[in-house]
Amino acid sequence: MSHQVDWAGWLQRWDDQQAGYLPDREDQFRSMLEIVERIAGVPQRFVDLACGPGSISARAAQRFPQAEIVGLDLDPLLLEIARQAVAGDRLRFAEANLRTAGWDAVLGDEQVDAVCSATALHWLDPADLDAVAQTLGRRIRPGGVFLNADTMRLGPDEVPRLDALAVALRDEIWAESHANGVEDWQAWWDAAAAEPAFAQLLTEREERFADRWKGRDITLTDTIQSFRKAGFTEVAVLGQVADKHLFAAIR
Repeated sequence: MSHQVDWAGWLQRWDDQQAGYLPDREDQFRSMLEIVERIAGVPQRFVDLACGPGSISARAAQRFPQAEIVGLDLDPLLLEIARQAVAGDRLRFAEANLRTAGWDAVLGDEQVDAVCSATALHWLDPADLDAVAQTLGRRIRPGGVFLNADTMRLGPDEVPRLDALAVALRDEIWAESHANGVEDWQAWWDAAAAEPAFAQLLTEREERFADRWKGRDITLTDTIQSFRKAGFTEVAVLGQVADKHLFAAIR
């Protein structure tokens, strides 16, 4: 299949599409990797959690060429793009369902130095996030770090006017990006559906996500509380635009 598909092109198209939702995405990635190094040192084991087609993994492999990098995701199409488009001797991609106990078994027995994620964990509900935080609390070594750049509601029950304002500001950012011609999420997936080589992977994807249920949106308070309960010694937001946060937690 690999000779029929421009895998690198699909990864670039994904990055371009995602930049419509996070216009400062490249800056966020650079900041995340800089924070990893400043807090945990140059990592020996690095995890790209809910990695999609490997955007963070590719950048981590360039910055930390001696690190073992593992990208985890459940989406078969995005994982295949990652495997085909992101090269590295010390880099691998594996399936993991973050809603299933024991998903971290693919990491082996050793703890990791850093875990990063972006624009993905908002698909979880608060109970899922709680369980993921507990798992990361066991898998990240003391002094290691977790970073997540993603949507986290401010809390419609806690600060309703500020929450509504943050959502409105976020929607305006997205609308402006797409008005300027940036491809949106649905258009990317529609294009993928038109690629004959992806047919089997998309069928498998539909089966895997057929029963995906999501409760209420994760709030910033949910995230802070989950990682505190999981034993992280420091948790804080290091950057925010509307309801997009760069969240950091030191183990």
